[in-house]
Amino acid sequence: MDMQRDRQLTDGSADDLQTMQTFHYSQELKRTLKLFASFAVAFSFISITTGIFTNYSFVLNTAGPLGIWTWPIVGLGQFFVGLVFAELAGKIPLSGYSYQWVSRMAGPGWGWFVGWVGVCFLVLVVPAVDSGLAPILASVLGIEPTQSHLNMIVIGILLIQALLNIYGVRLASSINNIAVFTEAVGIIGLTVLLGILAVIHHAPIQLLFHPGAEHQGYQLSNFVMASLIGAFTLVGFEAAANLSEETIHASKTVPKAILTSLILSGVFGTLFLIAATLSIPDVALITKSDNPLPAVIEANLGSWIGTAFLVLVIISIFACGLVIMTSGSRLIYAMARDNAFFFSSLFKKISPTTGVPVPATVMLLIIGILATLFSNSLTLLVGAASVLPAILYLITVASYTWGGHRLPDLTHAFSLGRWGRVVAWLAIVWLVVEIGILTIPSEFHKVTLVAAALLAIGVLFYFGLFRRRIVAGEAGVHPVE
Repeated sequence: MDMQRDRQLTDGSADDLQTMQTFHYSQELKRTLKLFASFAVAFSFISITTGIFTNYSFVLNTAGPLGIWTWPIVGLGQFFVGLVFAELAGKIPLSGYSYQWVSRMAGPGWGWFVGWVGVCFLVLVVPAVDSGLAPILASVLGIEPTQSHLNMIVIGILLIQALLNIYGVRLASSINNIAVFTEAVGIIGLTVLLGILAVIHHAPIQLLFHPGAEHQGYQLSNFVMASLIGAFTLVGFEAAANLSEETIHASKTVPKAILTSLILSGVFGTLFLIAATLSIPDVALITKSDNPLPAVIEANLGSWIGTAFLVLVIISIFACGLVIMTSGSRLIYAMARDNAFFFSSLFKKISPTTGVPVPATVMLLIIGILATLFSNSLTLLVGAASVLPAILYLITVASYTWGGHRLPDLTHAFSLGRWGRVVAWLAIVWLVVEIGILTIPSEFHKVTLVAAALLAIGVLFYFGLFRRRIVAGEAGVHPVE
């Protein structure tokens, strides 16, 4: 019995093995993730703690406390996207998620391009997350938050995350599972305590609709730009799909993980934002603070309790960066395995000991360090890490409306049935609006230029290096018979 259990933890179920054969791949990664671990991957990637603590200052300075109401709006839009992704993850449970799906629905060229967008997003979002963690860690440790100190902290965090990933997915998953509990305790605990104090202190409900300290000439655009907090945070649920080849019963498990993580993140995030905003002692003073949320927590709970909760926050944000690095390495591996990435023979290598794509992980580490050293704006990193997944989602969902009928019909896989096209069109409308929000305002024009430059570079790489390989059948996914 023990040998049979160990084999399942390596190869997966009979359905998993059959799926790999259907798509002409061999089982190289180790299947160790069950439902909770798969959910933990998606929930930690989303990490409402990370997104809210990183962007709450931006919301207050842009739209005031009123801006928190963009969160449930973004949450609903992303849930439509999540429904489509859940079906795709059930029908094509492979590492590489959108790269695999779009290649089969819209063609290998579009598949390569969406894979490129995914790599750019994952490369940028790791240092963006760790840059949000650095000032909180500096505050707890009593380190002066100069730019050089913060950069050193970020680089140190990146190194630890890379080493944990290289050691093996089981260790990274165990840390991630623990972080789910710390995030739940931190967010739910803070929500309850701050909510009780808000009731005791008779916090005015009008505070939730306050337009901010500087509300002269307040416009709709101020509120719209605050959507960045949800757009940056409520993404990455597809990370569970990116680890499909390491998940047991992936076609059933991953869709549940995606949808559950989105629902809980949307609800918990909304409640926390309400409780935290009602607890603001002075809007003008908190808005000017370098770290508004820690200031609100300390003002209400005192330094000792506040620090204890901030330790839980640090663990959650660290796990977020850890799982993003894991997901990024799997996407690079999946493309390299199909000869659709740079130096594919190197980046498709898997450690025989740990079952981890070590070269891909090291690449993410190096680029993360470079992004940290040469990016002077956290908002620029956050903005680019928000618009890129929106573009990736739009291409994927549009491909679903075009070629979703070409997908294999795996037994018991999650399916939207006749509602699929309706949900997909709702998702498309939302994503077009979201991309407009993240690119049109003048404050986001630098973000737009960064995203446009990365997309243009991808087009050049495709036509210059990869198109010939793909057309000749030397690269790209194998068709399913």
